[in-house]
Amino acid sequence: MKTTLVRSAVLTLAAAGALAACESPLNLEGVAATESVPIRRGDLYQDAASSDQVLLVVGNHGLVLRSVDAGTTWSRQELPGWPSLIDIVACPNGQFAALATEGQVLVSADAGQTWVSRPIQTEESPQGITCDPRNRLWVVGSFTTIIVSDDAGETWDDHSIGDDTILTTIQFIDAEHASIFGEFGFNVHSTDGGETWTPGEPLPDEFYPQDAYFRDLDSGWVAGLAGQIMHTADGGRTWALQDTGTLVPIYSIAGIGADIYAVGGEGTLLRLDGDGWVRVNHGQPVRLHLRVVHAAGTDRLLIGGAAGALYTVPRS
Repeated sequence: MKTTLVRSAVLTLAAAGALAACESPLNLEGVAATESVPIRRGDLYQDAASSDQVLLVVGNHGLVLRSVDAGTTWSRQELPGWPSLIDIVACPNGQFAALATEGQVLVSADAGQTWVSRPIQTEESPQGITCDPRNRLWVVGSFTTIIVSDDAGETWDDHSIGDDTILTTIQFIDAEHASIFGEFGFNVHSTDGGETWTPGEPLPDEFYPQDAYFRDLDSGWVAGLAGQIMHTADGGRTWALQDTGTLVPIYSIAGIGADIYAVGGEGTLLRLDGDGWVRVNHGQPVRLHLRVVHAAGTDRLLIGGAAGALYTVPRS
């Protein structure tokens, strides 16, 4: 019996050795190649910002893409802790600030090469960030949160209103005039550089803007679900729907050069044409939504969104 057991063990070891000899060595070249690619299929791009030197895109898992050639090539960073980055802004002084849903602002003073994380002093959920002409950072969020920092996020002052409403977008039109929009058509405006905020007329039908853009003090647009874009020509006192020719959600709207563009579901890219919007055929294989629309140099657009979709396309 003992001899039989020994013989069985020897045969088992021999068989294992033979199998090992027949197996191909593990090839990790494909994994390494994927990790070296800056744009990946699992990326979700949320916003972009730029200065004279650099173009930056932020997204999920602490993702920051950086380009110094107007989006022709990119370098990739994944910031420690993988914060979920949903918004980014460039300040007049060249500083960048990115907003994370986890309640932090990440600040870069070297054109996006390195970042410092600073907590937002609120328990509410942040939704949007901007930088005013005085280089102050403003963050808006749930429960009508409005906070401001004049030291790059180290300390914050609270201008919150106290209503149970989510604020989604903030824009400084100039040094004194600013507008904030949120759910149920709620909006507030400042004429004194953000020191005080005054409620405006609610948007019709409790319109829920995903984004807003004012070209000047009178003319502005809000974009929302079901392909709806509304326009005001009197500083927000009255609003009218504009024809978009689509029912997909519109997530972002931006003025680029003399034109105004909007992006949304199913790879939709729109351009304002008179009192309506026309669909732009960007020629890229985008099946899911777009959230990013930004200038890429003087004659191209950067568009981006879900599933690693990030392209520069001609302005039209």
